[in-house]
Amino acid sequence: MVKKLSQVNLFLPVEIILTLLLTYTLILILRNVLLTESDFIYPSKFYPWILVIPQIFMLLYSIKFLNNLRKLFKNVRLKNYLFAILLLLINLSFYLYYAEIVFFFSLEIMYLPNISKYILGEGLFIFINLFAICVWVPVIEEIFFRGVILRKLTESHGNFISIILSSFLFCVVHGDVGLLIPVFFSSISISILFVISKSLFPCIMLHSFQNFFVCMVATFA
Repeated sequence: MVKKLSQVNLFLPVEIILTLLLTYTLILILRNVLLTESDFIYPSKFYPWILVIPQIFMLLYSIKFLNNLRKLFKNVRLKNYLFAILLLLINLSFYLYYAEIVFFFSLEIMYLPNISKYILGEGLFIFINLFAICVWVPVIEEIFFRGVILRKLTESHGNFISIILSSFLFCVVHGDVGLLIPVFFSSISISILFVISKSLFPCIMLHSFQNFFVCMVATFA
């Protein structure tokens, strides 16, 4: 029994790292093959999907834990959704203060990345791309990072270490130096919400509204 548990603990991080490598390697390949320089200024209407479709690897890996994941999709008390709204306000405030601080000290390497105001495309694709960014991404990432990684870590490392480790991994895979600190902070808050609520629903809601806010700021600011 002990030997079997040790094998599970050994293979789990390897499987997770391989899944992430597959996902983000495919994203890089698609960006290099399908996008031109002009697409980063005036993004193709398919641009968000080039980033999110490779996340199917994360979804497929998560299906392995389907029986346990079902327990995490349950209704929670109203207070947990209110807590999610509070965390949303805290996270957005942190982003704004972070941006002001790094700009004040001219820490250019830590500037938040510029997101094109055309990221959502136009016409019908606005709604399709909003779905990709504000529904698909939050659902897949929360299932994978909170429902699988964080939950598995807490089984052997406790809440504090697990939240720090999973949040560090979450911010690293976002791949931009300017996002490391704000995404790490955001991931910690979502992880705390998950530990308290024991449900993915409020986590997905929080993640979704954050992505929606970023889209609105990029489009209209």
